Amino acid sequence: MPLFVLLMTYNLNYANPRFEATLDAIARADADLVLLQEVSAQWRDALNRRFAGTYPYRAFHLHARPPGGLAVLSRLPVVDDALWPAPAQTGAWYPAERVVVTTAFGALQLLNVHLRPALDRGSWVRGFLTTPNVRRDEIAAHWQRLDHALPTIVAGDFNEDPSGRAVDYLAGQGMTRVPTTGPTTWRYEATARGKTYDLLKMDIDHVMIDRRLGATGAHVIEAGTSDHRPVVVTIEPR
Repeated sequence: MPLFVLLMTYNLNYANPRFEATLDAIARADADLVLLQEVSAQWRDALNRRFAGTYPYRAFHLHARPPGGLAVLSRLPVVDDALWPAPAQTGAWYPAERVVVTTAFGALQLLNVHLRPALDRGSWVRGFLTTPNVRRDEIAAHWQRLDHALPTIVAGDFNEDPSGRAVDYLAGQGMTRVPTTGPTTWRYEATARGKTYDLLKMDIDHVMIDRRLGATGAHVIEAGTSDHRPVVVTIEPR
């Protein structure tokens, strides 16, 4: 077993009807460990059909609101997998998934997150102003539950850019956001006169690691049909 882990995080977009190109993107990356967000029942079934022979360890947590579904696909033994509900009284919408896998350098803890979107009563403008503290309080509540004796990764859809308050909170706990190369992790598109345009694009999908870990080769892949793009990074012990 090599002394590194190739990790992918990817928001599939529960409403995305074009599965194959997105499944192809996961297959081509050939990651050891894949954290997924917005996993619906249809995505679960498609992932099981495609990757049953590739990833022997698979766990799915569907949610009453399809954007809240989470999953992990792993070649590494999964020794613990738990769904943590959205923390009460924070305004959070979706749960988080805490996973512990066995690597060549020991146990590795991961928190797979889909933090509260910047949306308030149907408005992105209002949500941009009113929700930053929600994400900070949400991640702070999850942080208290983690096993801090284990090297830790927090990854997924943070729904905020690198200057956001959830990212800042984790940085205050000694974690580092892994910078990526390539396109942005998310874009909002519109089509006019037969052409597709990015109306808005941001880095809102992040991988954060603690001091016991290092990261190399982090990049965003231009692939798939989700509004998000997959992020892939190599994780090593320090």
